[in-house]
Amino acid sequence: MVTTSADASPPDLRPASRRRRPLTRRAAALGVVAGVLLSACGDDDGASSGSSGTAGSSGSSAAAEELTEIALQLSWLPDTEFAPLFLADANGHFAANGVDVEFISGGPDIGAVEAIVASGAADLGIATDIFSVVSANADGNDFVVLGALYPHGLHGFISPQDAPVASAEDLAGKRIGGSQGVQPKFDAIFELNGLDPKDYTFVPSGFGPELVINGDVDVQSVFVTDEVLAYKRATGEDPVLFTWDDAGLPSYTLVLFTTRDYLEDHRDALKGFLAAAQRGFDENVADPEAGPRLVADVYGVDAGLTFEDEVAKNAEYLKYVSSEGTEEHGWMWVDPERVGGPIYQGMRAAGLATPPVEDVIDSSLIEELKSAP
Repeated sequence: MVTTSADASPPDLRPASRRRRPLTRRAAALGVVAGVLLSACGDDDGASSGSSGTAGSSGSSAAAEELTEIALQLSWLPDTEFAPLFLADANGHFAANGVDVEFISGGPDIGAVEAIVASGAADLGIATDIFSVVSANADGNDFVVLGALYPHGLHGFISPQDAPVASAEDLAGKRIGGSQGVQPKFDAIFELNGLDPKDYTFVPSGFGPELVINGDVDVQSVFVTDEVLAYKRATGEDPVLFTWDDAGLPSYTLVLFTTRDYLEDHRDALKGFLAAAQRGFDENVADPEAGPRLVADVYGVDAGLTFEDEVAKNAEYLKYVSSEGTEEHGWMWVDPERVGGPIYQGMRAAGLATPPVEDVIDSSLIEELKSAP
């Protein structure tokens, strides 16, 4: 059984506009959309930077085989942050690699994704960031991280152009807005940068950039997509932004994980899932409007998501989709050395336990995709 605490799970920094009811996949519409997307995304041989170059070509063809069903619990409602997975589904890459994926939408009332996967209600989960999965393992669970949609932390700080807070050192003495429970992360950032963790004023805030726009705080902790766009819509200019990664508290965002038992019993299916998802990443980079169109018309249609907003969000997400590790190993690569090094250092500074990294990370499936003929 998963055991969690406020300290074990990172705070939800997403704006209230994203807190809508859970939504299941609208499978009936996929046939209409898929044909359009296949032509829009170019030929199957195109690979972008960050791709392993083998994604989609590895894994077994399942044209005449029974597909393995995988229930995937999303961390949030089905918006453009999951675009590569929706493209892989709609364009038939999951089926071609032997799997049939059921997307289970997240929402404000679902509880910890780790608890859902541990209970067997989902086979595969996406956690907001790697902190919560590591913490769950430290509490006695046996999860395995297979990859991450974003090889960076997507939490950050924003401030006005005329009063910039652009580094960890600039945080000293400032009024910092954030959701309740985030203070240990702030303290860790101060400690990691040789600053006094008591040298700031914490201002509890909701979601959205209103406090920093109104001058009620000097700087606000945000998710680096939605609130950045909301700030620009409200003020007409970009905020000054620096991420928690920049401040010395790195992470991986939208972390794919499962139980060790499920991995051992379904290794080929999970490898097929990852191969198909890598194809989706290639297609999302090649055509940044294809995923948002799927979200607006199919996967997120009941959540009131619009094509224009999702295109804008996708442009922000694409800034964080690649790294040196993905360039070398392929999309979704999680580097065990980075986890065991700077990420664990940051977690310990925040008071979080860190089990042996080899007990948490299994990068072998993505390595096998890279080496496949």
